[in-house]
Amino acid sequence: MTEAPTLLAATTLGLLGSTHCIGMCGGITSALSLSLKGRSKAETSWLMLTYHAGRISSYALAGLLLGLVGWFLGDASEALQSSLRIIASAMLIAMGFYITGWWKGLMKMEKLGQHLWKHIQPLASKLLPIRSTPDALALGALWGWLPCGLVYSTLIWSASQNNPTQSALLMAAFGLGTLPSVFLTGMFARQLASVIQASMTRNIAGIMMILFGLYSIPGPHQGWVMSILSVEHGGHY
Repeated sequence: MTEAPTLLAATTLGLLGSTHCIGMCGGITSALSLSLKGRSKAETSWLMLTYHAGRISSYALAGLLLGLVGWFLGDASEALQSSLRIIASAMLIAMGFYITGWWKGLMKMEKLGQHLWKHIQPLASKLLPIRSTPDALALGALWGWLPCGLVYSTLIWSASQNNPTQSALLMAAFGLGTLPSVFLTGMFARQLASVIQASMTRNIAGIMMILFGLYSIPGPHQGWVMSILSVEHGGHY
């Protein structure tokens, strides 16, 4: 199973990177809410939650598929596996710069998925308005493939896990991190968005992600950091 710190980092990335998700998926969520006008609050909440379950499932599926590729490459050559980890570490650092707003280069990656999205979008549009739980689940699964640089970079990170199951879990954790900002509506959602968009919050989160990316680069420094943590942990007993 994926180590808890990695899952926590993925969830944190989803939460703190969800400012981008609000801008990209917030309009979709609003449109879905309007299409459910007239239904009870309980039914609306259920269908919206089901939609996001489909979206997160598509992230996990993409993580599984890319994890298989990463596992195959890593198993074929240790050099390839090491290179993949270095690339993943670089992407984590890039995500840190993305969260802080210091560099928006990841947005250019979104253009890579435009060709695939042109074929998926018409299928998703046919499911609106949502009429049933299966429709909501299917719509979420399709919208999960919306081009997003943040998702793409996390996928590259997931591929470096050298285990398809771990890759899928990492992407699911990332998806869960995006859920609060995208799912919640009303005043609380606006308050949450304002906290996430606060400069200090974004800078602290981005710096933490950059440090995590630097730590993830294969090298003797990892053992040194773990030895320090082990000594500090042992000091409490």
